[in-house]
Amino acid sequence: MVEDADPALQPLSCLDPTTDAEELANRIRTGFRALLAGRGVDLAYGRTLPRRLRDAGLVDVGAEAFIALRHPASVTLELATIGMIRDQLVEHSIATDTDIDRHIANVASGRLDLAQPPLVSAWGRRPG
Repeated sequence: MVEDADPALQPLSCLDPTTDAEELANRIRTGFRALLAGRGVDLAYGRTLPRRLRDAGLVDVGAEAFIALRHPASVTLELATIGMIRDQLVEHSIATDTDIDRHIANVASGRLDLAQPPLVSAWGRRPG
């Protein structure tokens, strides 16, 4: 079994943006994805896992994708991610320090329905 995210399948932080806070979250997520892509990260890698397992000779290959929407761990993950990339978001003019402070407060408040990129789980077995 292998797992990887597929941010290209679902690129938004907030799936139903109706507030400025949700729009800001989506802008920051879009910027984060751009930073990843700029480093050569394949944002669609997760969806390739079943094919890669078949190509490796496995049989009975299956897969599923899970999208966490408003999961308690999403707040922790978002705050940790923003903490790690804050300087890069500012450096690349994706967000200002004020934007990021506002986003952190919005996330911590629990008022955002944060979504994470789909996690693709794929499995298979050796033939025989």
